[in-house]
Order: sequence, then C-alpha cells, then structure tokens
Amino acid sequence: MKIWVDADACPVVIKEIIFRAAERTQIQTILVANQYIRTPPSLFIQSLQVSKGFDEADNEIVRRVSPGDLVVTSDI
Repeated sequence: MKIWVDADACPVVIKEIIFRAAERTQIQTILVANQYIRTPPSLFIQSLQVSKGFDEADNEIVRRVSPGDLVVTSDI
C-alpha cells in the first residue's frame, strides 16, 4: 500500500497530518505536485514533481496508483 497525495492544493495542516501518519504506520507516501514540495527527512515520505499544467499531478497519480493504495485529492 502507498499513499498518493495531490500536494498542489493540499493544505499545510493536512500535509503535516499525513507526514505523521506515514511515519507512524511506515507506509510509503508520495506527494505529487507541479512545484517543489518540501518534505521532512524520512524513509517513508517523498515528493514527485510533475510538469506544470491542469491536472498534471492527478494524471500522474492515476498512472502510478495500484489497487489498495490510498489517494488524497480534491479533484478525482
């Protein structure tokens, strides 16, 4: 299982909750955005920068998501 986050529109407070949850549960968490997203140093948290454009982060998540993964987005 992985957690995929559309980080472009994700509020900071929600990202902080997700960071704590990823560490506590040791679940790989990927923040996808069309800009640089700072993440805490962690074996379980990473960021993935995609090209700028409408729904680019969502489209990348759709390409990579697997059954059983959790997706956090307000778009899809």
